[in-house]
Amino acid sequence: MPHSKKRPYKISLVSTHGTGKTTLCYEVAAELKKRGLKVKVFSEIAASAFEQGIPINESTTLPAQMYIMMQHITEELRAIIRNYQVVVCDRSVFDNLAYMERRCGTNPFIREFLQGYSEKFPYDVIYKLPMVGELMADGIRDADSLEFQADIYNRLNTLLAELKVEHRTLPAPTTELRKEWADLIVRETLEALGCTAPKEKAAA
Repeated sequence: MPHSKKRPYKISLVSTHGTGKTTLCYEVAAELKKRGLKVKVFSEIAASAFEQGIPINESTTLPAQMYIMMQHITEELRAIIRNYQVVVCDRSVFDNLAYMERRCGTNPFIREFLQGYSEKFPYDVIYKLPMVGELMADGIRDADSLEFQADIYNRLNTLLAELKVEHRTLPAPTTELRKEWADLIVRETLEALGCTAPKEKAAA
């Protein structure tokens, strides 16, 4: 869907846990802010839920996952209300659904709701991080379970295909810090917003 300047340009970074989404979110947001854009970035809601004692991972429940999902939606809507130019989301409603369905089974009602939500409040670009290299432990997700990580990644791929969600998989990184990912996303965002050149400081 073409971007409308009446709403924020919304980017979502999706994948399984440990692939570097949160770090990338903040790198992208920082670079966009340097260009003078009003940017909202928020990290994965599961992290704050975990700190509040809400079960996640293999011990999660349907109410817990619904709470995480609705908090994520709340943050997206808050950004629209507050007129941010760009919103950078650590995850989307769809990979939250992958965690929910792994533990709680397929839920047609929630799938239909999320499809409707994403049509009304669309993501401009969903970037999927490939599952490459070593898992990055974050102290929240099960960092020692490659089976868990791979299952979420495969479930996400299946969900995106079944729900016909447009997305792009980032290329395999060629540098350890994966800076090319941030550079690509920043460049494409600036182009979409019609501000490809960095803001220049006024001459003294």
